[in-house]
Amino acid sequence: MNAKERVKAAIRFNNPDKVPVFNLIAGDVYPLPITYSKNWKPGWNEGEEGLFPHIRGVFDWERPNWANKNPEFEGNKWRKIPHEEIDEWGCIWNMKGNDQNMGHPGRTSLLDWEYYEDYIEKYTPNADDKTRFEFALKLKNNVSEDHYLMIILPTFGPSQVVAAMRGFNTYLLDHRNHPQELKQALELVADYHVKLMKASFKYGLNPDGIMLVDDLGEQKGPFFGPKMFKKHYESSYKYIIDEAHALGMEVHHHCCGKIDSLLPVLIEWGLDAIELDSPRMSGYSDLNPYRGKIMFWACVNIQSIYTLGTPEEVEREVWHMVRNLGTKNGGFGAFFYPTPNDLRVPQKNIKAFRRGLEKYGDYSKIPSHWWDYPTTEVWNDFEVPPLPPL
Repeated sequence: MNAKERVKAAIRFNNPDKVPVFNLIAGDVYPLPITYSKNWKPGWNEGEEGLFPHIRGVFDWERPNWANKNPEFEGNKWRKIPHEEIDEWGCIWNMKGNDQNMGHPGRTSLLDWEYYEDYIEKYTPNADDKTRFEFALKLKNNVSEDHYLMIILPTFGPSQVVAAMRGFNTYLLDHRNHPQELKQALELVADYHVKLMKASFKYGLNPDGIMLVDDLGEQKGPFFGPKMFKKHYESSYKYIIDEAHALGMEVHHHCCGKIDSLLPVLIEWGLDAIELDSPRMSGYSDLNPYRGKIMFWACVNIQSIYTLGTPEEVEREVWHMVRNLGTKNGGFGAFFYPTPNDLRVPQKNIKAFRRGLEKYGDYSKIPSHWWDYPTTEVWNDFEVPPLPPL
């Protein structure tokens, strides 16, 4: 199989030859990042004084006057001091300085729903801006058509965008206090995702899939129950999924938190794959009912084994992911956390992840009785059980 065939076979439980790999460096998935608009001018609007662009990496920022007058802001010096940043949706982010990650949502940008119309007129990004797709088109020209092309958007999904606008606690209360206004905002963000997907075909990217990035839970459970999730999010989530399918794309959803109870709803809506950085947060036992019903992308658990385990434990854990998240007909993909330095993952553990895939990622090499060997019922997040006997 080539890379694209392998990924699609895993999604459809159609007997891939190997576990597909999603790795920014090398793998079966080739990510095509959609960028921020080159016409975006953060810090220029009234009320944005002191707000820097919220973006990692290089950004050719046309600076407003206030940012040109302070020697502390020369070059990228402003990144090394505590500051606030603004994204394309007008959301504010707190940066401590010398941040090695994306920072954290800060003060509320949409204080009251009565200001919603003015807010979205000011801060809804233009999805059809051709400059967003220029970098991805250059990347596409350097890769063979055998790869699975996945667009990666510069923004979060509906839940996280609206939560950042409203402030997280207020956002949760909006489900009860302002359900119609919340739904309207979620649908706006979903429509932006759909327009970006359509524009990616218009400008020649022709992707196979999209990665939707939207965290829906915390350590011990989702932010809301399945009934509330379905009530408030069907018109936004299912819309994205249906429109992607109409374009011939699959939807892959990165989601942090213990979200297993939401999977029946996502599966009902047609989600093709869920990506979990910490699969043990939801738990293999609680994810087990959904094996064979949705594809799982997963990294070796970043909260414990990947970061704190030994290389031998990381290697063995690969088998437990293959066994507990996939089936012998597919349904599992290996996801390499894209910024391991943020987590301080030892290089030896990243190499062990690769070795584990060489040993247990080739379906033809897996002993048939391993699939029927009893799995562990009670998992300790910091322990990796032994392999089944040969």
